[in-house]
Amino acid sequence: MEQRSTPMGSAGHLLATLRRARRFSQLELSLQAEVSARHISFIETGRTQPSREMVLRLADVMGLAHRDCNRLMNACGYAPVYTDLPLEEAAMAPVRHALKMMLDKQDPYPAAVLHNTWDLHLANQSLQRLLSALLPAPSLQGRVNMLEIIFDPHGLRPYMTNWEAIAALLLRRLALQLQTQPKPELTSLMERLLAMDPPANWQTPEPNTWEGPMLTSELLINGQALSVFSTLSSFGTALDAGVQELMIESYFPADDATRLFFETLAAQAD
Repeated sequence: MEQRSTPMGSAGHLLATLRRARRFSQLELSLQAEVSARHISFIETGRTQPSREMVLRLADVMGLAHRDCNRLMNACGYAPVYTDLPLEEAAMAPVRHALKMMLDKQDPYPAAVLHNTWDLHLANQSLQRLLSALLPAPSLQGRVNMLEIIFDPHGLRPYMTNWEAIAALLLRRLALQLQTQPKPELTSLMERLLAMDPPANWQTPEPNTWEGPMLTSELLINGQALSVFSTLSSFGTALDAGVQELMIESYFPADDATRLFFETLAAQAD
């Protein structure tokens, strides 16, 4: 039986919280970190002060995000391992350049840089043209969340002919994300989406449904049927906490009619 953790805010409590969020028992974590379960218990109850190397080993075994690793290091009295610089900083110029290049190269097809809370950070010209043509201007002011736009009855939802399937899949992915990233922003996002008339029984995938890395959306815009698949990528080798939290979503035409639609939309804007 696991021993009780020390009071809220302590290093031991944080380690226990991160461990449980990633569904590790004390025994599983100890085996993978090659230490005794008693040692893990002593860290969590505040009876042992872990070394810097031990904290890093536990973070690696649990697959902690950079930000969570920094939090754990700070709680244990050590300096953060990863930087956390605003994207506007001069030192982040190479990252900004890389993001802009990826978005520009995706034209005439849409692409966006999202935070891991699904807030829109950057959009290329193609995505800006599409959203401006379909959505009311006020909905594009201030913070724009891509999942909320998809669920909003005044957003992209009316244009998506397979909205039920897409929305259910996105909710399941968000629920899975929350298991490993139990952050307030994601919890609040889930609550907002569930208040927007979600699909019934979204927790249960349809039989024989393949939930692969690509998401295919079927759209009907001005009477024209379009098919778009999207992929998500990230900076897997990022050494900055903020950069690791960025996602690049790229959209591609799944048929010739959709390809022609985006090419024509771009040509009309020139």
